[in-house]
Amino acid sequence: MTIESTVAFTWSRPVKGYPRRRARQEVIGQPAAGKQRKYEFLSPPWIDAVRALRDEYHDRVQPPSIAVRANVVVTGAPFGAPEILGSIDTASGQLALEEGHVDEPDLTITTDYATAKALFVQQDPGAAMQAVFGGKIKVTGEMTKLLALQLPLNEASSAAVAREVADRIKAFTAD
Repeated sequence: MTIESTVAFTWSRPVKGYPRRRARQEVIGQPAAGKQRKYEFLSPPWIDAVRALRDEYHDRVQPPSIAVRANVVVTGAPFGAPEILGSIDTASGQLALEEGHVDEPDLTITTDYATAKALFVQQDPGAAMQAVFGGKIKVTGEMTKLLALQLPLNEASSAAVAREVADRIKAFTAD
């Protein structure tokens, strides 16, 4: 099981320890030394960078074949609020990733910060299975809907795009 690498989450309120969001060009831009900036996983600047990637790749990702509405809860972040809340909604035919939760979700996924980072940044399918069987990922609701999110990634063209996006996410994510 892998999680699509274009997934991003945002906060519904400012995060303690991080300044208010700057314009996207400042956040995504390269530092003067020519090295790519690194952002802490799920921090506001990291989320802005992932959103920019999502916008860049939106027309290269195969639309989901099944409508899925999922809420995501990430616990134990080393900064800000105790829980980071996000949602995934494919009812429109496109992958919509938003802050906060949707009403009447098909499922809710809850995991800790380290596991979420391993899944979204390292894209380690073995870690995903271990996390599910080890109780680090809890899914309530329709598990088959979660599997439906994975189906487009099994096609060669979608898998290549997902790998490309995952590599770019790894490049700007701090260790």
